[in-house]
Amino acid sequence: MEVVDNTEMRHFEAQEGDRLAIIEYQVQEKKVFLTRVDFPTGFEESGKAEAMIEKTLDLIEETGMRVVPMKRVLKQYFKDHPERRKMLPVGIHL
Repeated sequence: MEVVDNTEMRHFEAQEGDRLAIIEYQVQEKKVFLTRVDFPTGFEESGKAEAMIEKTLDLIEETGMRVVPMKRVLKQYFKDHPERRKMLPVGIHL
């Protein structure tokens, strides 16, 4: 799966057949706020959502920015992957 940062639309996207999976974001003060997810039906159950989140975080990590997850599925990812918590800003509790 290829994840692309569509900066014009302010979302990360991955093509899933004829459907598009997205993770929307806003950037403020060296932080990327992940504000909305829109996954195709069955995307989470198949493990593709987790793969997309992983690749999205890899792209963000390259920028050196911190991540503020705003949606349940994103917060759960950080709970399940403590090695990624270093990307969270100080003071963020899940």
